[in-house]
Amino acid sequence: MKNKKLIIILISLLIILSIGIYFVFNKSINTNNTSVTSIIKSEIENIDWSSYDSEEITLTKSVEITKEGVYQLTGTITDGYIYISTDGNVKLILNNVTITNSSGPAIYVENAKNVEISTVSDTSNTLTDGASYKNYDEDVNGCIFSKDDLILSGEGTLKVIGNYEDGIVSKDDLEINSGTYIIDAKNNGIKGKDSVTIENGTFTISSLGDAIVATNDTDDTKGYILINNGNFNIKTTGNTNSVSAKGIKAVTQIEINGGTFEINTTDDGIHTDGNIVINNGNITINSKDDGIHADGLIEIDNGTFNITAAEGIEATYVKINDGNIDISASDDGINAGRKSTNYEVTIEINGGNITIKMGQGDTDGIDSNGNIYINGGTVNITGQSPFDYDGEAKYTGCTIIVNGEKTNTITNQFMGGGMAQGMPQDRNMDQGNGGRRMR
Repeated sequence: MKNKKLIIILISLLIILSIGIYFVFNKSINTNNTSVTSIIKSEIENIDWSSYDSEEITLTKSVEITKEGVYQLTGTITDGYIYISTDGNVKLILNNVTITNSSGPAIYVENAKNVEISTVSDTSNTLTDGASYKNYDEDVNGCIFSKDDLILSGEGTLKVIGNYEDGIVSKDDLEINSGTYIIDAKNNGIKGKDSVTIENGTFTISSLGDAIVATNDTDDTKGYILINNGNFNIKTTGNTNSVSAKGIKAVTQIEINGGTFEINTTDDGIHTDGNIVINNGNITINSKDDGIHADGLIEIDNGTFNITAAEGIEATYVKINDGNIDISASDDGINAGRKSTNYEVTIEINGGNITIKMGQGDTDGIDSNGNIYINGGTVNITGQSPFDYDGEAKYTGCTIIVNGEKTNTITNQFMGGGMAQGMPQDRNMDQGNGGRRMR
């Protein structure tokens, strides 16, 4: 009887050990099966303006609008503004309009359900605010300022000069459907509190602060930016020690589905405290900090990227499924570090053509404080340290080129880091240096 019990115990232990070995050596390449779930959908209603009364106004002085409707504006206000306060919807149609206000915003929406500002095709319209706001609440800070949902559209040109702080501001949702915009702002260029949605348009933005930003940090379903198309020329020139000077910045999530972007920033090019998903686009970034940064997850499904930055792409979890990505970095090319507890620290490459050129010094082409999984695509790295990881590295298929030579190994430059399965580690260490990293 005792022998029988012993045999049963031994068989049970062997089964448990076998299961453990199976899970150790057959661990999923993508441990999180991670992808971005979109929370993004514009909440601004689609308004049929044909059912509203229309009025034509020739501007010579300040105008107060207290009744819903469509207002077709032409003319000039040399020192004044458009003021809107109504419970309904208002549409302003700008037809060669010039508005300058020496002591406040050019257009101020204190109350409305929705306001749409549209430019007539082949017209040029200019709005300029004052360098100081005299009789306004502290939160009123934009050349176009709306406390409610704001829509911009049209086929003309709108130039916005924000001398006080911001260029275009909505304290609710902000949606831009079309038009040409030239924005020069002392602080932020385009700001929506709850969201910024851009369907199309041409944008030239110069700002000391963030160029495009969504700021709501109290609601996980708000504070996002969605860009489906458009042409963007963005330049920020602020001092990053005192002000955020990022190109595109959101609290919760950024989603880009297309468009052409030229982004030159003193801070991050594209940044969020949450997640970024890029499905397509032609994106050029020249940044003195990170090119693309998310505290959570960055998922790239397609697109063309040309990034010159201190760090090219950085997040807790970086997932690249496809795309043509060219990175020149002075620190790390692609970096994964713990910035969020929602994801395992990982770099996962499933496809695409990735070229990374590293500067001299303590730099890594692909650097993970956790894991590296390479499953497909082409990775071409030029630099002293191609890979660095602290967890595990798995290679199941990919063309890897390091300094012009093909290899099928993921070397590791970190003493004590995880072992690449079935591959040697390149520790490249000076044993007389106390175990510190040497490049």
